[in-house]
This record gives sequence, C-alpha cells and structure tokens, in this order.
Amino acid sequence: MASLLDRGPDTVTVYPAGPVKPDGTRGPEGAPVTLKCRVQPSTSQEAAELGYLDNTLYRVLARSLPAGPWSRLTWAGRDWLVVGEPKRHNGSARTRHDTALIRRR
Repeated sequence: MASLLDRGPDTVTVYPAGPVKPDGTRGPEGAPVTLKCRVQPSTSQEAAELGYLDNTLYRVLARSLPAGPWSRLTWAGRDWLVVGEPKRHNGSARTRHDTALIRRR
C-alpha cells in the first residue's frame, strides 16, 4: 500500500535553482520536476489591519524533494519560494522523506 509520501493529494512543480556563477549571480533554473506530495499550513502571521498580505508558510512533505534554498515551485496556481534548506528525515524505507517550508512570492 502506498503512503501519502508516494501519492499525496497535492501536485507541485519544482524549478531547481541554477548554479552560482563566479560573480555571485545564479545561472538558469534546472529542468522542472512535477511530483505528488502533501502540502500543509505551517505558520501564519496575518496583519491586523486590512490591506496587508498574510505571511503564511506551508510545509511540503514528499518522498524525495529536488529543491534547495533558492528553488522556486508552483502549487495551487501560484509561485512559491523555498525558505531555507529542505530537511531530509532518515528513517525506515517506509518513513524516509523530505520536508521544506515555502512562502508565496
């Protein structure tokens, strides 16, 4: 039986960040990778006053997530940035997975 790590209800497309050039800029993004995963809310910092955008972070859980700290991804029709370094959770073959926090661009 496959788990949510293999057949999650959400679909994301990851655009891996390009390599760092000698001048400090980044090269072109890598080839996009589409995968099934689970996306869940992580934190929310909504402004009390109207007119301000909320700063909600979401957590992406996937068996394998080909993303880095400067990667971009699309989910739910919007562009998102990976916040920090994705984390690899090593465990048994059934529970091993990657997680990353994302923030709307």
